[in-house]
Amino acid sequence: METPKSEYKKTKINKVNQGTYFKLKPTETAPVWVRDHYDRSSQSYACHKYDDSNHENFFKGNRDIYINFTF
Repeated sequence: METPKSEYKKTKINKVNQGTYFKLKPTETAPVWVRDHYDRSSQSYACHKYDDSNHENFFKGNRDIYINFTF
């Protein structure tokens, strides 16, 4: 059975809602991230990896991300 090919949509991290799944690169092997809260002190968005919630990183709002994929 053939799996459908993902059509990635490029957007900015400040344009998606909290809890949205995204990737930093449009590849099948790139890890999936989850957008968390906005941190006012650093003016960035907290995000963690889907597979490891302890792996948190902060990204600026103008960071390019890719959404609309299946995993």
